[in-house]
Amino acid sequence: MFHPLQYCRFELGTLVLILATITLFGCVRRIVSVKQVDAMIREQVPVGSDKQKVKAFMENLKVGSLRIMSSDFHKATPQTLGSRDPEKIAELGHRIKEFTGAVIFGAQTGFLYHDNLVIQFYIGEDGRMIDYTVKMVGGE
Repeated sequence: MFHPLQYCRFELGTLVLILATITLFGCVRRIVSVKQVDAMIREQVPVGSDKQKVKAFMENLKVGSLRIMSSDFHKATPQTLGSRDPEKIAELGHRIKEFTGAVIFGAQTGFLYHDNLVIQFYIGEDGRMIDYTVKMVGGE
């Protein structure tokens, strides 16, 4: 026989589960997206821009009050390129002579996590940008 209190416990359990899901997944706060930063790059420093323009872009990059860290240009070797973006590095191959990048910390935050947005610029032999990547990666 089905007791009315069993039905109430089921409803209460379902309600608690729904509220927990909303709390954990509904509290995502995206401050800047990959799509937004990609559009900024395409507009301000398109492929073919010289490395000084890339450097100026990174120095002037502001996203609200988020902390942004950028690096200097580095000579591209298999050791220095590491595992930053294996697909892009394989695609560009030996055409990459230098690279640089920036990190926008806390670009997306949630109840239990925050993600950083990582930008990498790849420079060719003539000192011009040959490509770039923008990716959201998990932070700690």
